[in-house]
Amino acid sequence: MSDPHVCDPASFQTILDAAPIGLMVVDALGLIRFANEPVEAFLETPKGGLAGKNLSLVLPSSLATQVLATGKPVYGQMLALDNAVLMANHAPLYDSGQLSGVISVFQDTTILENASCELHYVKDHIKELSAIINSSYDGMFITDGAGNVLLLNEAYQRMTGIEAEEVLGKNMQQLVEEKYYDQSVTLLVMETGRAATINQTIKGKRRLLVTGSPVFDDSGKLVRVVTNVRDITDLFSLRDQLNKTREKTKQYESEISYLRSLQIEASDIVFRSRAMAQALVTATKVAYVDSTVLITGDSGTGKELIAKLIHKKGKGATQPFIAINCAALPEQLLESELFGYEGGAFTGARREGKPGLFELANNGTLFLDEVGDMPVLLQAKLLRAINDKQIMRLGSTKPINVNVRIIGATHRDIQKMVEMREFRRDLYYRLMVVPIHLPLLRERQEDIPLLAMHFMDKFNRRFGYRKTISPGAVDVLELYPWPGNVRELESMIERLMVTTADNEITVEHLPSHIRRSVYIPKRGSRMSEAVAEVETYLLEKAFNKHGNWQKAALELGIDKATAYRKAAKYGLLKDRGLFGHTGLSQN
Repeated sequence: MSDPHVCDPASFQTILDAAPIGLMVVDALGLIRFANEPVEAFLETPKGGLAGKNLSLVLPSSLATQVLATGKPVYGQMLALDNAVLMANHAPLYDSGQLSGVISVFQDTTILENASCELHYVKDHIKELSAIINSSYDGMFITDGAGNVLLLNEAYQRMTGIEAEEVLGKNMQQLVEEKYYDQSVTLLVMETGRAATINQTIKGKRRLLVTGSPVFDDSGKLVRVVTNVRDITDLFSLRDQLNKTREKTKQYESEISYLRSLQIEASDIVFRSRAMAQALVTATKVAYVDSTVLITGDSGTGKELIAKLIHKKGKGATQPFIAINCAALPEQLLESELFGYEGGAFTGARREGKPGLFELANNGTLFLDEVGDMPVLLQAKLLRAINDKQIMRLGSTKPINVNVRIIGATHRDIQKMVEMREFRRDLYYRLMVVPIHLPLLRERQEDIPLLAMHFMDKFNRRFGYRKTISPGAVDVLELYPWPGNVRELESMIERLMVTTADNEITVEHLPSHIRRSVYIPKRGSRMSEAVAEVETYLLEKAFNKHGNWQKAALELGIDKATAYRKAAKYGLLKDRGLFGHTGLSQN
């Protein structure tokens, strides 16, 4: 659009060199046709030294070449250079409908760290929402030294809804009075002569983060104000949604806490992990019906405690809870224990006979621990008892009606056993009406500190002690893999309680195999070396856990730029193949 207020090419060069962002134009052959001073500074190239060079040689990791190939824009690429971490947006340029090149916009992420107090307020919320924000659209707004609008690009019009014709030629003071803007960074720059950043509201709706930069001529006169604009309306909306989600989470935690308070006495079911919470919610729901339940999980994860919880909530404390370990008895003895026998049914049988566990558990619960180890022939009889709700004692022909709730538990992969024909398929489906899986202790590390404190309290009461455990020792326990799960943790706490003479259990008291599972800098290391070793260890551990640096940074409580810089410093990025010569993946 032609306009008398549009500035000449030399002035544009001055404006673009003063912009707080880097601008680069590449032609259809991949040759650099324009680069402003920030780009030259980022690439440590003398003024005018980039013109005519091939982009793939200067910045091989740039995705501008991808735009040349596809004609589609690319936003949010992270580039790690020697002197800065940049975010780049690449957009195609068209001439008469033909792709003629690419314009790349580079933003130094450290600007966000050096902004004013108002920007820091916004930055805190941007960090919280960074996981769902993948790219940004940069707008440019240019006025002369008197505040008259000269230029606004398409990105600015898109994000604000303001058409160029509405504001071109008008003064910023007039636009504020007409309620286009609640305040103007341009007027602030004109008043102070310095760059400034503010939050701006457009027409009472859109909220923008705007940075104004002054441009002076050789005599020191203010001739332009260049404003870089970003839309943050959606960020504030997402912040509100996040706050509402947190409130909901607190509500759910309260409900789960209430469920825990209603558990059976001395149940030892202590948790705060989502996996255990889900298991207990399922157990509570199924407690009030008679559906068969199969609890799976490794040894020591608390399967019997969950079974007792289901029984207590459903059948009540006055009804029988009978448990038997199906792997602990030979087939014939297990059969007689489950179904009972008549007098003289076999050699050694009592003369008066004996009721089985099914009869003893009538109107209550029969817990079949390690049901996966039950002999195949006995599985058929168990299936018949579950389906018919009748059993017959050994040596008898008279059926006995039983009303028993069956809860099975196993550490084995029964589905695989079914495929191997080691477990009856029909019994498997009969037991799997409601499955509940208990995770390994190492899969719910957040429960370890709670369990450790719970067992400390338990054994303090039992032995009359008043012992404590240091935070450092708890941290070490949280990092140990616990192959024996909760049972191993409980046994180790008891052992430490009775064998440690001191009143506080510290890291030094822990078994050596547990201490060795935690990284500690080498003895005699200099402070700077120890810090570097620990930072390297924490960065590697967080990355290996999450698979990307963004989530690793969130876990470590640092921003992405700091994580990138430290990872690059310690050589962690290249080792993981996350970037080429100078580029860095954002995922």
